[in-house]
Amino acid sequence: MKRTLVAAVLGLTLALSLSGCGEDISTSDRESASAAALRATGGGTVVQVERAGDRNDTYAFEVEVRFDNGTEVDVELDENFKALNNPPKASDFSESVSSTPAAPEPAPTTIGLDVDDRPLTGERYNRASAAALKATGGGKVIETSGSDDSDHTYEVDVLFPNGEDVTVELDDRFRVTEIDR
Repeated sequence: MKRTLVAAVLGLTLALSLSGCGEDISTSDRESASAAALRATGGGTVVQVERAGDRNDTYAFEVEVRFDNGTEVDVELDENFKALNNPPKASDFSESVSSTPAAPEPAPTTIGLDVDDRPLTGERYNRASAAALKATGGGKVIETSGSDDSDHTYEVDVLFPNGEDVTVELDDRFRVTEIDR
């Protein structure tokens, strides 16, 4: 009987302590986090606000923001609602994808900064996304970046409804050089 009571108390204590992890956010904190995230992105719609999931997280709040074109970004905030990451801005995605390619923009330079894994923005994002979706026959763009590899300039990750994801590698004129499945 004593063991059962001790086990029940320990189970209840664990359940109560876990219920406070990642889910409980006051209305005030939710509103403050949402406002801070929208300031950091310059617009969009807040989709979700979460507290840090565990002690290994470097942020206190994570806010998911959706832009008008459907792109979703995460904004990580500290306890004072200061953005810890540098999320893309809503204005970076305001240009529409043109069916007629414009003259190519110069490729990002590697002088003084590392373009590898840096998200694409603006017209580069639009053109790279359109080229990748055309090459794959559809799907959803989930990530874009520049590349410092010699055989391609841009990388676009595309997710399909069946859960498969591919990386489309593009040259500086947004032509497909390879599709990694």
